[in-house]
Amino acid sequence: MKKVTAIIATFNRLDFLKEIIESLQNQTYKIDNIVVTNNSSTDGTEEWLNQRSDIIAQKQENVGSSGGQYTGMKRAMETDCDYIWMMDDDVVPELNCLEELMKATDTKKIVAPVRYDKDGELFWNETIRFNLKNPFKSIWNGINNREYYTKKGNLVYTEGLTFEGPLFHRSIVDLIGYPEFNFFIYGDDSEYMIRAVNNGIGTYLVKSAKMNRKLDVPNLHTTFGWKHYYIIRNIIAIDKLHGNFWVSKLRPYFYKMRWLQRAKNEEEKKIVINAFEDGQNYKIKFSNEYSGY
Repeated sequence: MKKVTAIIATFNRLDFLKEIIESLQNQTYKIDNIVVTNNSSTDGTEEWLNQRSDIIAQKQENVGSSGGQYTGMKRAMETDCDYIWMMDDDVVPELNCLEELMKATDTKKIVAPVRYDKDGELFWNETIRFNLKNPFKSIWNGINNREYYTKKGNLVYTEGLTFEGPLFHRSIVDLIGYPEFNFFIYGDDSEYMIRAVNNGIGTYLVKSAKMNRKLDVPNLHTTFGWKHYYIIRNIIAIDKLHGNFWVSKLRPYFYKMRWLQRAKNEEEKKIVINAFEDGQNYKIKFSNEYSGY
């Protein structure tokens, strides 16, 4: 049997963390190691993890989900494993989820479970393909939907897999590196999958592997807050890092104009402008050797 290390990034969701770890420890395909990266939770997570000898726990400052996934993957690569299974703390895989993923994968694939929302309905938000060539169209070239999904077999080609359950061989990490540490939140999974696709790795949803989401997705189009800085900056950074010449030069201005139109006051406009400038000047940090534990 191939060895698997599961990694979880967590921040102040102890009840959810307990539930996901219980699920991982009861998978029909045995998990060899569970790595939990605690982004300085203040809800008792650290104390609970310190009592568990069956979990590899590491604590660091709150560097967001991207920093948590970066550090978790780095620690997973230090374990004796063939495959890495990564996720956030607000999802729960069904007990045969890993078994179904292992049936579908190999060293040239990243596979992920389909996700269900709290109402038991399929959660549609993965990008089918990324557009990194046409600057006059969105980066999201089609979002997974029922029509596309039902026409496929058990494997559904999907480039925009999220960090909620992807499984991959450790050789893929050797090939493309770790997640982008400095994204903090939003887009780190998209950026990672773009790197994978660019290096010939297949990316697929597996219909027979299922995972349940614990939280609703906030509607970021009706509110405007601190998260929007990272949303705007990171999507522009992805265009700068991976888009062709015209995408990298033109599309960031489209995002700037669109978000300025949504901004309701000077403070929100300032967030947009700062995010635009920082995205334009973003530097590749894939070799970052951060260690916060």
